[in-house]
Amino acid sequence: MQEELSLYGNELSLFSTFFSVGYFLGSVPSQILINRIRPSLVIPSIEIIWSAVTMATAGCHNARSIYGVRLIMGFLEASIFPSFSHIIGSWYTPEELGKRYSLFYMAQPLANMFSGYIQAGVYTSMNGLAGLSGWRWLFIIDGVVSIPVAAYGFIALPDYPTKCHAFYLNERELLIANMRMDRTGRKPPVKITLQSFLSMWKTWRPYLFLPLYNLDLLTFYFLYFNLWLKSLKIYSVQEINVIPTGGYAIALVSGYVLGSISDAIGMRWPGWIFAVCCKFVGSTILAVWDVGFHAKMFGFMIGYIGYAGFPLLLTWASEAFQDDPQSRGVLVGWGNTINMIFGFWWAVVVYPAEQAPTYTVGYKLIAPMAGLELVLIGLFYYMIKREQKLKGMVTNDYGLAVEKEDLVDKLECGKDVETNTSDDKKETKTEVKQISVFE
Repeated sequence: MQEELSLYGNELSLFSTFFSVGYFLGSVPSQILINRIRPSLVIPSIEIIWSAVTMATAGCHNARSIYGVRLIMGFLEASIFPSFSHIIGSWYTPEELGKRYSLFYMAQPLANMFSGYIQAGVYTSMNGLAGLSGWRWLFIIDGVVSIPVAAYGFIALPDYPTKCHAFYLNERELLIANMRMDRTGRKPPVKITLQSFLSMWKTWRPYLFLPLYNLDLLTFYFLYFNLWLKSLKIYSVQEINVIPTGGYAIALVSGYVLGSISDAIGMRWPGWIFAVCCKFVGSTILAVWDVGFHAKMFGFMIGYIGYAGFPLLLTWASEAFQDDPQSRGVLVGWGNTINMIFGFWWAVVVYPAEQAPTYTVGYKLIAPMAGLELVLIGLFYYMIKREQKLKGMVTNDYGLAVEKEDLVDKLECGKDVETNTSDDKKETKTEVKQISVFE
């Protein structure tokens, strides 16, 4: 692709920049749209349009046309991540949430991992087929595969427990789902109003959550691993695509393990700190750069563990902000918006093409940023505890802080289920009560 489209300057970095511009332009409209129309309609519709635009990339013949495609793709993707994040946070208890957020977020390295294998396979078997280059076939295949998955979303996405249209959940199961959230103390999603939106900015939450959100994402220095491999001139195109998949495999395993551990111990910060420390170590090695081959390889690979920290941030915030459904939903969207603002210039300034693969500025900047992230994690912990103490909050059955009037125990939920179940369903009523008390 680089050779065919003559991408020898900052064009590759500008691809990311135009995507970020589109994402930024779509952030506010998408948040309004997803707040007014249920996600099971919005997300699949956007995914189908996105698939068509992806296939259109195969017809691009210069960098300018790809700039336009990337702009549209960014606009379309703006609503996806915040929507899924909010949906996940509306269904699971603290014993399950860390693992679920990790599985959701680890879909990204999983996709990157398999894309490496697919790229290698397509380049080997389809390059030149029907007169099309291998990279063009990749975009066509990506779009074709995505369309049926997106269509399935119309009937598969569950929306929220309070307003669910999924065919596979019956009335009894939805009752249990809502009961679980009552026990957790998590407030259901609400429509955004100007007053509630402005009131959110009068608290400490956005001013600490948003810097943490973006520090974590901006310290993903390992995304340029393949450029270093290419600079060595000892690997084939297929090998350059496949070798980084080992890093994504590390991200998958570490994400699942750290997410599961956080659920088991009921704390999110230890795993997050470990993930950030791995980025700190890896970026420090690369900042030195004058080290051996194996040290550089280690520096890149250990950074992939950093993927596991971000879903733990989402989990922790979902629990700490569970009294305010607007903060849970809107702050993730704003976090992405700010991240895309950085995307306008970050890659061009911090990782300029002429400095590849050493990036004398980039790698030296990441280590202190990771150190700052560790400091802010400690401050985040302190502010959460301080807020809970000032509000006089109490601890529920899951170890989460809730307002006294929102405290619901397991036995009370069992009684609520019994009260709301008709007499002609005694067998179902008894079963639900047992699940609510002993699960």
